[in-house]
Amino acid sequence: MTEARPLAVGDVIHGFAQGAFGRDHYHCVRIEAVGPDWIVARDPDDDHGPSFAAGARILQLCAEVRDEGHKTAYGEKPEACPAEAN
Repeated sequence: MTEARPLAVGDVIHGFAQGAFGRDHYHCVRIEAVGPDWIVARDPDDDHGPSFAAGARILQLCAEVRDEGHKTAYGEKPEACPAEAN
């Protein structure tokens, strides 16, 4: 298994993101800030503020979701990702 490229500002993390932002988070987000073991991301259509994720395992899951692309809960590709459109 190859190691994923590091998460970067501007990357989009899709949907549930393996629970990285909490179990009630289901929207795609765009990364706004990156640290050594944390990220800050925001849903462009949400006025509730940024989402935070931290820890090596969580960030690895975020990178995997980023690299898989946007899918619905049933695995099919939806029409468009709002975070990629903005």
